[in-house]
Amino acid sequence: MNDREIIKSFSLKLRANSVESGPPLSTILGNFIINAVKFSKEFNEYTGDLQNYFLLEVKVNIFSDRTYSFSVMEPSTTFLLRLISFNKDIKVIGSGGFKTQVIQVVKLVDIYLISKIKYGVVNNRTLATLYGTICSMDLYVVK
Repeated sequence: MNDREIIKSFSLKLRANSVESGPPLSTILGNFIINAVKFSKEFNEYTGDLQNYFLLEVKVNIFSDRTYSFSVMEPSTTFLLRLISFNKDIKVIGSGGFKTQVIQVVKLVDIYLISKIKYGVVNNRTLATLYGTICSMDLYVVK
């Protein structure tokens, strides 16, 4: 029999490189007798190369011998698109002449880069997937 069985598994949303060992993290981990200070230090070292605006989903496994492991899930496509989108003023014809409207846009080169990051390849299928996400987010593409 394996004495190192997973007794609890859960996910947390944590900011990269900025986790503190106080509540609510210490309360969650303390229920399983896991040292929140040690966990915070390990997580912050693991995500040290990322900016703190990255909100990451972290899966934590707690084992029967009171040890733990964590794995960081990659950011969602929606999160990456929101991260690189920006506002752009456009002129639209309305009653009374031209009016300014603000829209959110992403650059075409950024779509290419996200496709490389998320899927490892750029082809019609990956670009179509990204385009569907862009349309559902009411974003526009510019060069």
